[in-house]
Amino acid sequence: MIHVPPPQGHVPSEAELSARRARNRAIGFVLAALVVLFYLTTMAKLGLKLPGLS
Repeated sequence: MIHVPPPQGHVPSEAELSARRARNRAIGFVLAALVVLFYLTTMAKLGLKLPGLS
């Protein structure tokens, strides 16, 4: 069996990892905000018809 060593790629520094985490949090926040916005828009268009409330 032939042994193939793993590729020696770029190892990110702590600053790069921190920047990546901050960027991922920002993207997650924007996606969550869009989900809430779409939900509220849908409820507004449907007239917010909740069962039991007349």
